[in-house]
Amino acid sequence: MSPVGAGGMGEVWKARDTRVDRIVAIKRLKAEHAERFKREARAIAALNHPHICQLYDVGPDYLVMEYVEGTPLKGPVPVADALRLAAQIADALAAAHRKGIIHRDLKPANILVNESGAKLLDFGLAKMNAPALSGDVTISVALSEPGGIVGTVAYMSPEQAQGQAVDARSDVFSFGAVLYEVLSGRRAFRGDTPFATITAVVNEEPPPLEAPAALARIVSRCLAKQPRERFQAMADVTAALEQAVVKPADQHPSIAVLPFTNMSRDPDDEYFSDGLAEELINLLAHVPNLKVTARTSAFAFRGKEQDIRRIAEALGARTILEGSIRRAGRRIRVTAQLINAEDGYHLWSERYDRELTDVFAIQDDIAQAIAGALQLTLISKPARHTPNFPAYEAFLKARHHLRSFMPEAPARGKEYCEQAIALDPEYAAPHALLGFNYLFATTHTFGVAPGTICCARRSTPPPVGTRR
Repeated sequence: MSPVGAGGMGEVWKARDTRVDRIVAIKRLKAEHAERFKREARAIAALNHPHICQLYDVGPDYLVMEYVEGTPLKGPVPVADALRLAAQIADALAAAHRKGIIHRDLKPANILVNESGAKLLDFGLAKMNAPALSGDVTISVALSEPGGIVGTVAYMSPEQAQGQAVDARSDVFSFGAVLYEVLSGRRAFRGDTPFATITAVVNEEPPPLEAPAALARIVSRCLAKQPRERFQAMADVTAALEQAVVKPADQHPSIAVLPFTNMSRDPDDEYFSDGLAEELINLLAHVPNLKVTARTSAFAFRGKEQDIRRIAEALGARTILEGSIRRAGRRIRVTAQLINAEDGYHLWSERYDRELTDVFAIQDDIAQAIAGALQLTLISKPARHTPNFPAYEAFLKARHHLRSFMPEAPARGKEYCEQAIALDPEYAAPHALLGFNYLFATTHTFGVAPGTICCARRSTPPPVGTRR
């Protein structure tokens, strides 16, 4: 036998089991701890998982375990490696939870990594380190009694830190803290003292995680303060990680902006709700690394009562922006929500009650909020001419009429373009749209039936005119 390490709970030795000729680790427990852990050790011995350190035997004051060559888990690691290790850890925890076993002390120090991947140690056996003023201190008080605290303060769940009853969702939180550290190389919750660290766990949010959006969402949901807001089982975490692994090349987020619902009393106000959605498409197109679904594709789902996830799948988008607009006199109410297509949960939502003249600020606010929710940066565009609101509204009406392909479209489009130009001669968009209107009028022939169109060249006009 040769010593491997020692701690407040006992000593660990490397030895050879001559009966089966294999190297094992023997943990000799101090007398005051041996009886308390024996019952749990027998339960853990029933676990048989490739990523859980197996327990072979239990003695009066010792445990015989699988000897694992490896180093404690440490970040940061590349995303692909982090996904692989996270999937292994999550699957191991899910297997334990199915047996009714909760780890309660999941942390990088209890996860060894070697060529085969990750190995989880000390299932249900909370370490008792000597008191220290660091985030690594393990508190173990009245392990099996209500109101007791057990776990390592930097990784324990809020309910665990407050001495409340814990279930498998507490391990979900700890898993999120570990994955955060693996990806970032820093702890999610830090403090100068154990008490300060516990305060951070209970009350504070970790700094934003720089990681692919899908992976960052998994971590964020694991770290929800309320257990009901987390993944409800490690099996759900495993499924989410598998989806992230299946599409490793698709690292760029994508979004489809659906036509906003017109909630105004006047159904003709649809031109305004469509205009807002299209302006948002144009703004989001300036977000680097964000794929934005084309207007014609997204607007094809107008009025179709379909599950958001099915729409997203059809459009190849990972997030969906939908909303509504209600006009009342000179006031406007805009509601918008950004939805994660993978699980149907809201990533962000907001309501804006403003003057109609504030519509440009609303567009910018929504685009900025979406970029923030997807952890992206909206490029600041050079200052451009902002039209007065009547000119902008006339332009929206002109564009709406041209896209209707009704027989009166060319005449109405020309009328509103000229109106917008008269109201604001420096506004470039209606000038461009007026030129397209002349082209449209000369290259399209309308049938006799209202709404019936015979197009000589193209079936739909291209997007024309952006806010200048």
